[in-house]
Amino acid sequence: MLTMLVDLLEKNENGLSLSEISRAMNAQPSAVLSMIELLVKRGKLLEIGPDGQCCTVCDLQSDCNLLVARGKRYVSVKSLFGE
Repeated sequence: MLTMLVDLLEKNENGLSLSEISRAMNAQPSAVLSMIELLVKRGKLLEIGPDGQCCTVCDLQSDCNLLVARGKRYVSVKSLFGE
């Protein structure tokens, strides 16, 4: 399932939200979120905001109105940086 998740995000340059990933994988959001968190920790995925900026390096993450309204998106590091 982890490989399937990474492959899915490599095909979507603009990233996908948790709900979009869950639908595409036909899996519960809680299960998908656990996989996402693991892949973010391993450096395979990045959390980005709806504006395409990287949330993990932003000091305003806790006060971001855009994140509250639209939520985070996730993108493959490989598709973003060509690794």
